Amino acid sequence: MSKIQDISSFHVTTYSRYNISESTSDIQVFVNEFKKRIECDLRRTEENAKENFITFAEKRLSISDITWLQDNYDRFFKDTENKTLIEDHYLSECGFICSMAYSPDGETIIVGHSTGLIQMRHGSTGTVLCTLRNIQFPPKPVHALEYSSFESNVCYAACIDGAVYRIEIPEIDTSIEEPPTFCIRADPMLESLNMQFYGSPGTSLYATPFVTQQRGAALSLGVMSECKKMAVGYADTSIKIYNMETQEADVTYKVHKLRLQFIPKKLQRMHYGQVVALRAHPQKPFLFASGAWDKTLRIWDIRCQVGCVMTFEGVDICSDAIDLNREHVLAGSWLPTDGVSVWDLTARKLLSFIKVQNRRPDVDGEYVYACRYWRSYDYNRKGKYALVGGSGTNSLEVINLHNRYITCSYPSPGTILAVTSYQERIAFAGTSSAFTIASFYDPKLQKEKYQAALDADYDYSKPAPGTITLYHDDVSMYSTTDQTPDTDMPESPSSTGTDTTKSS
Repeated sequence: MSKIQDISSFHVTTYSRYNISESTSDIQVFVNEFKKRIECDLRRTEENAKENFITFAEKRLSISDITWLQDNYDRFFKDTENKTLIEDHYLSECGFICSMAYSPDGETIIVGHSTGLIQMRHGSTGTVLCTLRNIQFPPKPVHALEYSSFESNVCYAACIDGAVYRIEIPEIDTSIEEPPTFCIRADPMLESLNMQFYGSPGTSLYATPFVTQQRGAALSLGVMSECKKMAVGYADTSIKIYNMETQEADVTYKVHKLRLQFIPKKLQRMHYGQVVALRAHPQKPFLFASGAWDKTLRIWDIRCQVGCVMTFEGVDICSDAIDLNREHVLAGSWLPTDGVSVWDLTARKLLSFIKVQNRRPDVDGEYVYACRYWRSYDYNRKGKYALVGGSGTNSLEVINLHNRYITCSYPSPGTILAVTSYQERIAFAGTSSAFTIASFYDPKLQKEKYQAALDADYDYSKPAPGTITLYHDDVSMYSTTDQTPDTDMPESPSSTGTDTTKSS
């Protein structure tokens, strides 16, 4: 038994029926090893050590970082309602988070990991409610997640194995007002048994392959708002429009590399790089935008089968960093400067590069990986605020696109790869083993609330004492008030004469 305890639990071939005694049960071994793994992860969190997972990037804080954190708190969090609601650290074996999406009602968040794991978390507490898809071997990252606009509790995921998965969201009590204190997920002992002895985890009934016709990796997807169409971007530079009823490709946008040399650059209407970003327009049912490694941003109409309808150059999109709102397109580029740009669909030109005015001077560059509009239908319908994260700033920034100022900044221990929002809640994650949910409130709205709270007991619906009403209207709420002036105030001859003339 002592020999078993000395062996590390991270080797798959450690335990077998030849080196485990007959008196020791398998479940007892797995319980002990799972306990050691949890204790090791907690010890790592307390010591602020680096991740032992090779794909995690996390650094220790320096003196300058501590100074910046204090200054960041004083500028954006002090005397405001903006705060970090939760910061949940998960096991490094899950892999870093590549994509996430809020549900339409904001009660849950679907999270996709680099190992192929897909989990459903609570919308406000971040608690893991259900494992929708287990870890895959070899790891197959989930690069895009999007809810269906015409199917309730259905989400679609684009995976690097070339398949698009249809995920059935289970019905779980996820009240925002009274969040649950429990955590529902698969038995870790059973998962460990499946992974170590059979080489693959147990199958999940929630995620089923929806489109499996493509051999290349699926890197992005978008579901049209009204018509039952789905656009999927692949690593072989192609974009396919699928009919969601027949699951067949209606249109394929792709040009052969040998033909590119004979087509002038200004006449090219297809991507010739990996399509890493794709976003369907929420208001226009036939329009979607895509970004690829060919340094172009293209606008497509599924009714046009010969190619894109607009091409914008000057961007370097390397991840899912585009978004659409009304007549504008927001794009995030992997550039040291001018990483955020806004494009006008009506004028078909660049609207502006967002050069942030109040960013700290010691930033090495922007290098944007995640870029989204703040999805608050009450306060950001016109697209005033953008959520921007990447590898240069080590923080998620809420940028005012009108005056180009950072309204709030949420520090992150690593690169931010995914961000999503619903009303005042913003969720983001990336290469660090931290899943964060923060709250953001419009400063203009908070100023109005502050001014109204200065004299909350004052009734603005009634006239002030001594007020003279110079009109008489039967419909007016002031028509029954006393029209005589206050006796404490002296009457001027001009006002008396005017009143006498009116009464006569």
